[in-house]
Amino acid sequence: MRKLALGLVVVAVALAVAAPVYALECEGNALDDGCLFTITGGDTPDPDDGYAVTNVNGVPMWDFVRDRDLQAIGFPISQRWTDGPFTLQAFQKVILQWDSGKQRMNFYNTLDALANRYSEVELPFVPPHQVLEADRGADFGTITRNHLAILDQNPAIKRRFLSEPDWLNLYGLPIRYAELEVSGNPQGVQMLRAQRTVFVVWNVPAAGITVGRVNLQNVPDKLKQLSNVVIPDAAKIPAYPPDSALEPAIRSISWIADGIAAGDRESVALLRRLYSTSPELYSRLVFERQTVWVHQPPDPQSEAALGILLAIADIPWTRKYVNATDPQIMRVLLDTPRADWPPAFQKLLQKPWMRDGVTWDELQLVDHFLYFTLNYPRHPGTTYFGKTEEVNELLSLMLDMPFLDTFEGYETHIIQDFPKEIAFTARPGRPAGTYGGLQHTQRALQEFLSTGGITDAQALAYRYLGTSLRDFLAPPWDVPHLINGWSPDFGVKKRTVYIPSTGFVKLFFIHHLSQSVDPSAMDILESVLHEVAEFVEVPFPHGYVILKTDAALGRGDNLGHSIEIDYKYIRNGSVTTDTRRILSHIIAHYWQTGDRLVDEGVATVVEYGLGYRGAYSLPESGSPHFQVGERLPCAFESISDAADDSLGYCDYYFGPRIFAELYEQLDAESFHKGFAQLVNMRYANLHGSCFPERETIDVPCPPVQRAPYLEAITEAFTTGATSEAAATTKAIVERWR
Repeated sequence: MRKLALGLVVVAVALAVAAPVYALECEGNALDDGCLFTITGGDTPDPDDGYAVTNVNGVPMWDFVRDRDLQAIGFPISQRWTDGPFTLQAFQKVILQWDSGKQRMNFYNTLDALANRYSEVELPFVPPHQVLEADRGADFGTITRNHLAILDQNPAIKRRFLSEPDWLNLYGLPIRYAELEVSGNPQGVQMLRAQRTVFVVWNVPAAGITVGRVNLQNVPDKLKQLSNVVIPDAAKIPAYPPDSALEPAIRSISWIADGIAAGDRESVALLRRLYSTSPELYSRLVFERQTVWVHQPPDPQSEAALGILLAIADIPWTRKYVNATDPQIMRVLLDTPRADWPPAFQKLLQKPWMRDGVTWDELQLVDHFLYFTLNYPRHPGTTYFGKTEEVNELLSLMLDMPFLDTFEGYETHIIQDFPKEIAFTARPGRPAGTYGGLQHTQRALQEFLSTGGITDAQALAYRYLGTSLRDFLAPPWDVPHLINGWSPDFGVKKRTVYIPSTGFVKLFFIHHLSQSVDPSAMDILESVLHEVAEFVEVPFPHGYVILKTDAALGRGDNLGHSIEIDYKYIRNGSVTTDTRRILSHIIAHYWQTGDRLVDEGVATVVEYGLGYRGAYSLPESGSPHFQVGERLPCAFESISDAADDSLGYCDYYFGPRIFAELYEQLDAESFHKGFAQLVNMRYANLHGSCFPERETIDVPCPPVQRAPYLEAITEAFTTGATSEAAATTKAIVERWR
């Protein structure tokens, strides 16, 4: 405890300016803001390498030493390194420490640090550390007197010590005096250990010394001979001056401005390629300083990360959106720690559908991919798999599957769900409710690849037949069963349609081959999609619509991801207005997810507005028997009362009623403006980010925070509305509240 207190007191002392004797001049290559000293690079075969002293990143190391006494400082013997908030650099006789918080240069308590952190290390001709009992509880003046008294044991050392006006900052306090017998002389070597250096007097002849002269040891030179003791090994590597042809934006990075180590030249080349490919991405990466690892000396992980960034920069659309309003993919990519990017990610970036532009669904797939890969902390404390190498192999296998050669939308879910499902399912003897291991998942995927890989149809079957892998399998649930267990008795029809407000949208229709479906099913689906998109007046938020018959279902699926329809409405010869009504209702759910009151209100008013449902068929409340279009088991008269019943089916009643009244009582322009604003608010809620780039997802998205559903309806239908429309909206909402 006393050692710590002493160190803290001394560090707090302000530095005085010492008068120069022989100034430290540049001995090597002048840099933009300092000098690369080659004079102390002599411990390597190359005379052109050395150690840089600069003012890079606001650390005025060069300004501090350039006019100081060479005999007191010495030449640099290391590159910079960091220790918490401090930047340090070793010279022959001292180690300098820049305190960024106090904007001050300190002479580092080198020998105190050695004693406190490396107590097992003993340096030759250095007295052991000691703590004076008289220091306990004393003030700094008393401590100083206690330690100066140690000098009385050797008048010659005392004179030399006190002849330095700045002795407290340069040497620190005396710590211990010792004498060593050499060649029969009990006082052969006399030594004084201070906090930052060692004084020594040789009283017997020895090579390179003058008998009786008081000298200062080069303590940092001694430490440099040890591995990672005070001076990190990485800081000992000499560097070469940066090429004068380097762009200023690249030369400004500290580990380049301070000189480039031989092993770092590949990283410099990658940075140059990144800069030439996308100056915007380079600038965001380097100058915003959020990506800290770019400003640290490179290692294999950072080189790999630069390679991935270069692959990102090589995709045309990423350059376009680097400086946009923080699109999610750029935020995830630039904020992800360098060590966490899997090599498989480069394979994902090379997919043609990732290179030709980006849609929202494709961004979602990247997000799922990184979530699964990085154990992304979307839900703190939950992870799926922990071994990065095995996860990378698994993802590489998945990316080799045919269903990821193209992108049709449903991949955003299977990329996350499928590996977990295999791990759950395929491991023999695995207890219910637990996940299997990665090795079994990899084996399963390898088996799939050996038989041609997972096809688009199989991927659709897994995700949208409403069936888990377990429903395709039979005991013993081993890998051969998993491979051979895919249900073959379904068909998939595809069509691509153009929606004027949106662009191209893919349609899928899945049904059992045993079903005799109406040949006009796809035409009806396309027609209703056009009608709903025109009514909603907000671009369709997905690149796909999936219709499936209920006979194909095993467990159901969430609305907004696919359309479930009873086979009786779609079988051959049975398509009626009811078919179109049901399709319009569920297509409307593609814009919605969340509170049922809003979702059901939106979906029902779409039916109502398109003429598929009349006022007579709007849901009513009161009956305990649930039947859509007649009565719902809701006996409450207000949403506030119904909330005590957790809404139950009441939200299926209140939502359609509120929206039907808005549709009936507002003029068409006010209704559709409010309706579009509400959909956009819900869209912003769903995805957690707002993307104003219409070329990206074609959805105008105001940055609205999540609001309770009645407040959200009120805000959407009153913002920018006429006073009459706003008053009408508030009256309707309040009537149902």
